[in-house]
Amino acid sequence: MVSLVLESWKGIQDANITFPSNVSIRPYSDLPISRWSTGKVLFARDNKIVSGYQDGTFKPTQPVTRAELMAVRRRAAEFGLSARGMQPNLVAKEPSKTFSDIQNYWAASIITQMSSYCSVAATVNEIGGLLRMILQKGITGRRLLCGY
Repeated sequence: MVSLVLESWKGIQDANITFPSNVSIRPYSDLPISRWSTGKVLFARDNKIVSGYQDGTFKPTQPVTRAELMAVRRRAAEFGLSARGMQPNLVAKEPSKTFSDIQNYWAASIITQMSSYCSVAATVNEIGGLLRMILQKGITGRRLLCGY
């Protein structure tokens, strides 16, 4: 997921972003230096796009939850705006969605915010926003970050 999100920045005008190709430190205890994505994960960690788990791991092969994806997308979108010299404020582009499955959930506000920013925080059984776009048009990395 991190690699896909970061690759979406390639070609964004005014965003001179490069990722380390050689890594000399392990950003997380379960992420080997030799892993193909370690440089991008290190970049994402150093720029506060990802934070890993409280136990110091990253769990690179674990499935990503909707909440984790929305948290990374929000931080990545904010970073992308900053990299372009803009204020990192995600302005709602449409009314937020109401989700019945996020009450009292740690990521409720993130999911709601991202639904109003780019309509991608759909519930599991709902075909909305990003999923509809993927089914109709396919997806490029650039479409992964709304607003680009």
